[in-house]
Amino acid sequence: MTPILSRKRLVILLLAGLATPLSLTAGASPSDGHDRGPQTAPHLQALYDRAGLDAETREALNEARAEHQEALKALREEHRQRMDELLDDDQREALEKARREMREAQRAERREAMQERLAALVDSWELSEEKRQALRETRETLYTDMQTLREREFDSREARHEAWQALREEHHAALAEILTEEQIAEMREAVSPRHYRDQKGHGREGRPSE
Repeated sequence: MTPILSRKRLVILLLAGLATPLSLTAGASPSDGHDRGPQTAPHLQALYDRAGLDAETREALNEARAEHQEALKALREEHRQRMDELLDDDQREALEKARREMREAQRAERREAMQERLAALVDSWELSEEKRQALRETRETLYTDMQTLREREFDSREARHEAWQALREEHHAALAEILTEEQIAEMREAVSPRHYRDQKGHGREGRPSE
């Protein structure tokens, strides 16, 4: 394997796994948003604990959150019905196709920007070939574990959440044997979607309203 291909493969592997652990708990369950009711999700429970909220306040917040979700659901349904009135089948299909194409273009743009940032970052560390190889192996292992976890059945959303959180912590520990905490933080910052949002935000002034 040539140094160029080795470098490119390392960046791809880093991106393949690193972006997902940043949102493991947020994207772990495809059923998010359904059957939640007013109960407290694990991440909200932790937030309430940290804020020191009492039980009465927590219950009120959960009820307000449930009401908000129901209102959004009603608005989405109303919007869907309105679109059905305005568009025929061909127009809806064309609109959906255009949306998919735009999303793909945006993903490709973000992916390319992340690859450039991450490649520059890894190069700036001037890691030894031994550490680069260790990083590649760590990413490959994580990617395999992620695929296995996605295919696994869980008894509850909480169990799924805990499994993904455990994988995230295991991955961090593996990275910590190769990189410093500062380097890990820099790596996560490099693949953060905030970079893309900030970049796009610079060109928003003067944009015609939709």
